[in-house]
Amino acid sequence: MASIINVDQINEATSGSGVHIPGHAVQRVRTYVSNSSVIESTSTSFVASGITASITPKASGNIILIDLVLSMVDCVSDTINIKMYQLIAGGSYAVMAGAQDYQIGIQSASRWHPNVFSGSYTATSTSALTYQPYFRSSGGGNVRIVHDSSSYSLTLTEIAQ
Repeated sequence: MASIINVDQINEATSGSGVHIPGHAVQRVRTYVSNSSVIESTSTSFVASGITASITPKASGNIILIDLVLSMVDCVSDTINIKMYQLIAGGSYAVMAGAQDYQIGIQSASRWHPNVFSGSYTATSTSALTYQPYFRSSGGGNVRIVHDSSSYSLTLTEIAQ
């Protein structure tokens, strides 16, 4: 037999602690820009994209899901490598723990298509976390991760554990 609980209000037991339900989204932060200016490079070293999003975890140990959507990338016949970086203690950006190169290889006949990067990070504290994708050209050719009226979004979702 199933039980039914009817409530009009749920309050946290300790002020400021929130209601903790493992597996549920706690909060979501999204940076979205449409009709953006060009973000391009010919560097074979990783360079900052300028696309950032920040989130302050509600609890240590929660998972932060990281989703980057680029509506139109353009690298003619070169390859773009993208890697997610994390701002460390308000200082400088460093490669996010466990981040792998995400490689986009495009031939000129299939330019301007969307790309998605997904990753996750386990929060080790309740200090603010800021993320920024870095990118490079594998062969030194001109690569664009955003161009001519395209858009991008960087979404951070905190999942309770």
